[in-house]
Amino acid sequence: MLNAKGAENHRDHVEGRGWEGAGNNRQVSVKKGLWDAEAEAAAGAGGAGGGPCAWRVVAVSSARLCARYQRGECQACDQLHLCRRHMLGKCPNRDCWSTCTLSHDIHTPINIQVLKNHGLFGLNEAQLRILLLQNDPCLLPEVCLLYNKGEALHGYCNMKEKCNKFHVCKSFVRGECRLQKCKRSHQLIHAAALKLLQDQGLSVPSVVNFQIISTYKHMKLHKVLESQGNSASAECSQGLEEPGVHVAGAPEASPLVPGPAQSAKKPHAGKP
Repeated sequence: MLNAKGAENHRDHVEGRGWEGAGNNRQVSVKKGLWDAEAEAAAGAGGAGGGPCAWRVVAVSSARLCARYQRGECQACDQLHLCRRHMLGKCPNRDCWSTCTLSHDIHTPINIQVLKNHGLFGLNEAQLRILLLQNDPCLLPEVCLLYNKGEALHGYCNMKEKCNKFHVCKSFVRGECRLQKCKRSHQLIHAAALKLLQDQGLSVPSVVNFQIISTYKHMKLHKVLESQGNSASAECSQGLEEPGVHVAGAPEASPLVPGPAQSAKKPHAGKP
């Protein structure tokens, strides 16, 4: 399914809709309409690839570039040690990569082991680049942290539309947003972001694939959380029905004990 032109294919019918494959290298098939129509139109794919009933299949992988390696802080780990700017096609030393302090070689011993661990060994650099571009948030434009604080529309970012950072939910691009209705944007492609994406060296189809994968992960995460919430509620309800179980914080009712009978007669004055 992975190719050097778009890392996606269209199928009229897909068996097992959802996660496919084994290990950390998988495919996800989602029906058109699960993501933003504006993003699909921006990619020039609206109505293409088999019509509204077509399914788009995109390659999914948990392989990532090592962020600490980019800062010269890591010598070996379970992530790829590759120059981020090189993978974006923007490294100033790409014509003479030996002068770059970061590796441009996917076949170093460390990178070979990482590729094998993720079932990706055998991909060439172009194929690996496309796979990373649609999966690794490290290759997206820098997310604006000020936008992610405060109230919507722009959070605490005073630059607003003129900001040169990505105004998108940082948890969403990491696959960690737990909110079903998040006040931060989950749309990676819109008019204000197109120039930012192009300046980063990202192709619109790759970002559309990233959008598809992220949206699918968000839906799956919410279903898991919803299922866990329902299970917890059911366990709590069953516990309350068991004898001798009390709700925390609730006052326990004291048993009714008959008190001594009091005389209806008033005591005589002067007598104890």
